Amino acid sequence: MCRDFAPWDFNRRLGFAKACGAPRIGSCSMPRVGLVALDTDAKWIGGRYYLHHLIRCVRMQRALDSTRLVDVWWGKPGPADAFQDVRELLDRPVVIQPPLGLMRRALRYARRRVSRTAGAGDLFRAQDVSVLFPIPPCEDPGIPYVFWLPDFQYIHMPELFDTTLRAFYESHYTKHVEAANAVVLSSEHAAADFRRHYPRHARKAHIVRFCSVPTVEWWERNSDKVAAQYGISDDYFVLSNQFSHHKNHGLVFEAARQMRDRGLRFTVACTGSTFGFRGQDYLEQLRGFIEEHRLEPEIRILGLLPRADQIALTRGARAVLQPSRFEGWSTIIEDARTLGARILASRIPVHVEQLGDSGGLLLPVDDASAWADAMSAMLRQDAIPALTEAECMVALGPRAAACAMSFVGAIRAALDG
Repeated sequence: MCRDFAPWDFNRRLGFAKACGAPRIGSCSMPRVGLVALDTDAKWIGGRYYLHHLIRCVRMQRALDSTRLVDVWWGKPGPADAFQDVRELLDRPVVIQPPLGLMRRALRYARRRVSRTAGAGDLFRAQDVSVLFPIPPCEDPGIPYVFWLPDFQYIHMPELFDTTLRAFYESHYTKHVEAANAVVLSSEHAAADFRRHYPRHARKAHIVRFCSVPTVEWWERNSDKVAAQYGISDDYFVLSNQFSHHKNHGLVFEAARQMRDRGLRFTVACTGSTFGFRGQDYLEQLRGFIEEHRLEPEIRILGLLPRADQIALTRGARAVLQPSRFEGWSTIIEDARTLGARILASRIPVHVEQLGDSGGLLLPVDDASAWADAMSAMLRQDAIPALTEAECMVALGPRAAACAMSFVGAIRAALDG
């Protein structure tokens, strides 16, 4: 039986389906999709936000009438609720536990022999879970699954990966590409890489371009008050990236040095996890640059903020900065697009694809002077008013519809074999 999630019924609240022309996807004929958490320790917040936004996109289309979603755990739930922010949009969590005790294990063995059930398929089906995304929670799930392959950074930027790590990604991706019934990629750029690297599995590829779906909390905090809370009093820019080597913070920091030397007053507010997957040398180098050039007033490393605070700063910023050298599909650009914020982004293939004709200024990935000029121009322009919640939701409509429909298409393809 389908449940009605009243707190997030966007269709009734904002006339969403009529606004974007999205069809209703169907009745309760589709089995439940088991979602497996990607980030249980807050070290890859982008992976967590990816799943949350995807869930909200599906819910906006009323696709949960036919695509029921539930978070699935193997053995025991995670130490913290990785789906807390979208809990009201999901069915009750499912914990898959193989039976304990000799008698129960013998009975299960006999049933599986009779039904010729593979792997743990009997355990998942007993919980009405028939397909998994974005990874399986156990070695042999015995039911179809859709694998999310974020990007091929280890191929494009091999200098950031040692031999062991490159071998891990190659083995991990190959294993799941071969075993999965469908593979979701976030961009045409990644899909092209996929077809080159896995030509025998090209038919499995499905592009699902996620977008940021706001919650009511996005408008609850005043941007000026949040900025003051973090000691920001001047006009400011927001750079919301995890402190990983490919994120290219140093480009903006050098641009900030040039702007400071021109006599401009501003702040660059850096939000995002300071955990370095490849060590802390990247963050240490950045802190060293700030200290060497006495940029403490202009550059503030705030770390991972509460989501409501990060969004409030984004709404009040002169522009959102995304200088990354490589992305699968940038969450902060999607946040900015949803909020109607100005965007300065590096000219890399994914950003070109992501921004399209929707606005945003693309800048060289290595030219700090060009960034300094563009940021200086933003300071001279009048600030643009933040979009209201209703304006955001209407503008978001077509992107959310495309995301939900392409995701449902990938799930159906996996189920159809």
